Amino acid sequence: MSAAHPLANPAFAKMQACGNDFIVMDDRTEQFAGCESALAQRLCQPHLGIGADGLLLLRNGDAANHFGMVFVNANGLIGEMCGNGARCLAAFIHRAILVTQTLVLQTAIGPVPVRFEDTHSILLNLPAAGPVRSGIPIDWQGQDWLFEAVEVGVPHAVIFLPDLSALEQLPVEALGRHVCHHPAFAPRQTNVNFVALQDGRLHLRTYERGVEAETLGCGTGATAAALLAHQHFDLPWPVEVVTRSGEALQIDCESASGLLQLSGGAHFIASGHIEAGLLSNLQPLP
Repeated sequence: MSAAHPLANPAFAKMQACGNDFIVMDDRTEQFAGCESALAQRLCQPHLGIGADGLLLLRNGDAANHFGMVFVNANGLIGEMCGNGARCLAAFIHRAILVTQTLVLQTAIGPVPVRFEDTHSILLNLPAAGPVRSGIPIDWQGQDWLFEAVEVGVPHAVIFLPDLSALEQLPVEALGRHVCHHPAFAPRQTNVNFVALQDGRLHLRTYERGVEAETLGCGTGATAAALLAHQHFDLPWPVEVVTRSGEALQIDCESASGLLQLSGGAHFIASGHIEAGLLSNLQPLP
């Protein structure tokens, strides 16, 4: 991609789901192919760019009502999938009248079927979770914190706090960063979820890999927390998970297949065009 041929002012939408915010772009022409990470770093930075937790690029699928999804974290890390991002991209496709009630997102973890339940709820069918690793000791400030790890398309570490007060007082940024980059989760690192159970609902705070900060919500993190809460506390399906934004997600599980379902909303914030100057000298990252 040459600076002598800057891109025309491409359109974008700014969207959020549970406070997880994204820049969404239709890249079915693949004009940004190979530069996805550099594009995310440039657009997602606050102050000098648009600012967001991540970038979502729409690509062509290989069948009717199938669409490619490329998810890139703000730091340029290409993610396997993102539950909040998937709902935003699905809503973006739906608004463009490319589909009516169902579609399939083709992601790095495989196909993710999507169903629009109503104007406020989008349901994702996720793959079955991987095996759970329990009792992972992480030393922090002279104390062992015992985490569990589970893959729900994306790697997650989860720990349950004794109550909501402990969750509120927890230094999520510092502890989450330490756990995310701990050798126990090398080489991919992990998202880190802190959870409290109160009145039959889970409350969630998440430090997100690739954002390198606490975010206001994490869809796959909510899914991992619900799965483990069901196993440990016999919490019945569906499980309601309240994110840091205050918006709740519904997590369900098909008893026969073990496939997980994630339901929640997606919201448009703004739309516009990116100035060509912001995209000049855009090159693939080494």
